[in-house]
Amino acid sequence: MQMMNAKTELSMFTRLALRRAGLAILVLTLAAGLIASPVFAQDTVRRQLVVGDVVTGTLNSETFIQVYTVNASAGDTLTIDVSTNVDDLAPVVIVTDERGNVVASDSDTSSPGTAALADINIPSTGTYYIAVMRGSGAEGDAGGQFTLRLSGIQQVGGQMVTLENGGLLFELTWNAAVNFNLEVRDPVGGTVHAFSPGSPSGGTLDADVNGTCEGAIADSPTETIAWPAGDVPAGSYEIIIYYLDTCDVGGPQVFTVSASANGEEAESITGTLNPGQEYVARLELAPDASWTLVNGGVNAGLDFTIFSNLLGQAEPIAIGSTVSGLITNTAPARAYTFEGTAGATVDIIVNAQSGSLDTSVALFGPNNNVLGSNEDASPETTDSALQVVLPSDGTYTVMVSRYALAIGGTEGEYSLRVTQSTGVTPPLVSEETGLDLDLPAGTIEVTLTWNTIADLQLLIRDPNGDAVYDDTPQVVSGGILAADGNVGCLEPTTSPVSYIYWPPNRLVPGTYEIEVWYQNPCGDTSPVTFELTAVVLEQTIVNTQQQIAPDARFMITFEVGPDGTATAGPGGFFNMTNASSLNYQTRLNSAIPISYGSSVSGSITDQQRYILYSFQAQQGDVVSIAMNATGGTLDPALYLISPDGIQIAFNDDVVPGENRNSAIENQTLAFTGTYYIIATHYGLQVGGTQGTFTLDLVLE
Repeated sequence: MQMMNAKTELSMFTRLALRRAGLAILVLTLAAGLIASPVFAQDTVRRQLVVGDVVTGTLNSETFIQVYTVNASAGDTLTIDVSTNVDDLAPVVIVTDERGNVVASDSDTSSPGTAALADINIPSTGTYYIAVMRGSGAEGDAGGQFTLRLSGIQQVGGQMVTLENGGLLFELTWNAAVNFNLEVRDPVGGTVHAFSPGSPSGGTLDADVNGTCEGAIADSPTETIAWPAGDVPAGSYEIIIYYLDTCDVGGPQVFTVSASANGEEAESITGTLNPGQEYVARLELAPDASWTLVNGGVNAGLDFTIFSNLLGQAEPIAIGSTVSGLITNTAPARAYTFEGTAGATVDIIVNAQSGSLDTSVALFGPNNNVLGSNEDASPETTDSALQVVLPSDGTYTVMVSRYALAIGGTEGEYSLRVTQSTGVTPPLVSEETGLDLDLPAGTIEVTLTWNTIADLQLLIRDPNGDAVYDDTPQVVSGGILAADGNVGCLEPTTSPVSYIYWPPNRLVPGTYEIEVWYQNPCGDTSPVTFELTAVVLEQTIVNTQQQIAPDARFMITFEVGPDGTATAGPGGFFNMTNASSLNYQTRLNSAIPISYGSSVSGSITDQQRYILYSFQAQQGDVVSIAMNATGGTLDPALYLISPDGIQIAFNDDVVPGENRNSAIENQTLAFTGTYYIIATHYGLQVGGTQGTFTLDLVLE
């Protein structure tokens, strides 16, 4: 039999659908083949919808059907309204699941200007297809626009489940006299932890064990959070383990967290935390009372580069518009693009609208580098906000996610608004600061401002490896420290400014490394938010606002080309005392084997920020490791990892301020097995120095 072409086939199925309600056959055809058909080969229409979206589409003799998708969960209720001013279109709307099964349809053409499906009950979690079709199918020549409105209720954390045989139980245990804390966030936005020991949904904390280091115990300290049997919210329960205080014990510590539901056998996760780190997991509780404990890992912060695969799937939005979206465990991030103009100031605001969502946001530049990120707009909110001065004309990408990104456990709807103002970029040092500063202009201008009397140090390392800061206010390349706000806590002000610049005609190509270090609160315990800008040849390339804690360090790099063009590199907070932000654990099997007496060489670059080595050792061995820079601007850093992947020693500078090579000396090894060495640079995942080195391993 001769094969029908797609247009004839669809027309036939349309007539069958309208005449005999043979919709299943039609929609199977749509779901299986139409989305990939030539109709959409050059498609720029936004196809992925969320509740609250209103979109327009066109139907005519060439495009007689438009298909959209929506991610929905079991128990959601959706309503679809399609309207048109062209009666001849007589639109038809059909909803199918991923297998092409019809969930709902309106094929009644007696109301030619509308098609509507009210209160569609979604049977199971997944992707659903919404097909809007011209009533005559492929036949006829009627054409015109239609409007589709998607509304309803998405039950993110809105359903309840009855646990008859026992409630929810979360238990954290560890084995040292240190202060760990357990937190559980429920699907409806409640939280239980030491400072909020009960939630409206019924969860309670039994005790804050080792909450103060005085009297801390080492004999299996345990914290428990529980919901009683009965009705509890279905959905995602985010579990967070904090290593809050070393209590003079210190060092990495192993913990176990277990969880169970409905009286069933508990499941457990064992992990390791260094001081100050957080570990994230979640329990997913389904409406039928089935549940799963999902392992996450150490929270690596706002490393939005893990979502780089979404950059090519971003949905275009208009400046000044507000859009809605949904973050879930299966879709933890969503991307949007807008066209920006150099020098324009962009404000990005993300507000959670439902569920437990704790938002985060990042802005990617036209070259896909991260220009800024934020999790909490202020200490009082879990919503997110960014303000960025755009460095160039081009396409920018807003990435919306949540706390802990891919490994997080909060879910819900959000609203995103992007606004932009054009005009003259505000002066580097605003007159509103009240400071009478006559700061000189330069080829490079870096300004740091903040809002308390705390002492924040601004430091810039130039392409020669020389650093400009309060101890070295001028370097050979021309860099000059012209203002150092609140330095040494002397004559502090609540509107401090630090400023480093390179004079006109002094522009050295290469990598520049900017570091902000919270040195001293100066007696002020108020939260500190700083604003950092970097301008090269009158082009703003860095503009970021960040909250910073005492002794924390933030770093960002920028590259100046031979022609003076500049681009920002990766940025973020880092902690030199541990290497967890390098995510080295997944690469231990690829470590380069060396032996005692070895001297090897390597190089650290932007593409290779660390190298892993491994060696075999016996219990009681005493080892020394030295990493010496041999070329470039490299500022070495060195870490020693035990056979079970726990960091046991590190060194940044052999002699701080004098010798920036790294050495771990006379380290006694506690176990027999394979040990690992991480050779890297200052700043870890955001550092800017690079070059060659030698590494020596010695058995003492």
